[in-house]
Amino acid sequence: MKPLPALLIVSVAVALAKPACAEPATPTLEACKAARFAPNGKTPNLQGQWDFLMQVGKASSPGVIAIGPMDGAYTGSLHPYRTNTVVIRRLTLDGDGAVRMSVATREGEIGFRGQLTGGPDTICGSGLYHGGVDYQLVAVRRPTSYVPR
Repeated sequence: MKPLPALLIVSVAVALAKPACAEPATPTLEACKAARFAPNGKTPNLQGQWDFLMQVGKASSPGVIAIGPMDGAYTGSLHPYRTNTVVIRRLTLDGDGAVRMSVATREGEIGFRGQLTGGPDTICGSGLYHGGVDYQLVAVRRPTSYVPR
């Protein structure tokens, strides 16, 4: 086979292949109106990338959350598009679908309490931001072909 046709075949195969990274989701607070999701039997694996929208007062803050397993719970990072990346110290999922998250920021810890909503790929909830300001958060997992072990 000549090099040019082989290169053409590889280029077409790469162009048609399923992307390795998932397209961003567009979370809205409307997703939080869905029924609570309680896992039936097997606890869902929350590992992956999640697009989020945080509403603090009248200000919206979108971004990405990266979650991975650590010591029987999860940890990761929260990347708001408009501010600094912060560390998720611990994220837990209870058997009833309740989600709790502790986030470290320069100003101190921020807590979050939420729930899987509508299915295992949407988290909705709220917490107290610095100075006691309430915030709402919705996160939607990006689709992926990765299968956790």
